[in-house]
Amino acid sequence: MAPIIILIRHGEALHNIADEWEIPDPSLTEKGVEQSKALAAELEPKFPFDPKDCRIVVSPMRRTLQTVKHGLQWLRDRGVPTEVRAEWQETTDNPCDIGDEPSKIKDEWPDLDFSSLDPVYPQKIGLYENSEEAFQRRASFAKSWLSQRPEKCIIVVTHSGFLKRVVKGPKFQNLEYRVYELVEDSEDLKLEETSRDVIS
Repeated sequence: MAPIIILIRHGEALHNIADEWEIPDPSLTEKGVEQSKALAAELEPKFPFDPKDCRIVVSPMRRTLQTVKHGLQWLRDRGVPTEVRAEWQETTDNPCDIGDEPSKIKDEWPDLDFSSLDPVYPQKIGLYENSEEAFQRRASFAKSWLSQRPEKCIIVVTHSGFLKRVVKGPKFQNLEYRVYELVEDSEDLKLEETSRDVIS
């Protein structure tokens, strides 16, 4: 049985304030940190899954890693593994959407699992190039990977530009999360939404 998928857009980051796309790999703002903490306060009391049946997957970018730190640490404290995966990075090749070098990120986040991070990261080439064809291939790859996981619940922290290629529906707001069931249709895997919420 395919897992339940919780898709989360990161909290407010520095480039979101005034659309400053030239800021390299921006961090969360103070508001973004508070949004992430509010996510934890909302999710923890009603989380229906046993932590041993869960996995966290996160984009390698600073704003998503910080969202996990402030919003999902309560799950990590219960033993839920956190895997950093390149396919969940943002789409464009603006400086704000190009991650830092893995060696630096790993030093900042020594307790995360970087073993599956594609070695081409942060280069925007191949599966990660800035083209609609590549975005669609990457979305299919990401959904296929999710469908093969043994966990009952996978929480993914990622970005709005990539999310609109993974699922249909309105743009994700900062720190919006939606819950999906992963189903097969005639052409591709599809995520069917069951609920949503925005942490303001």
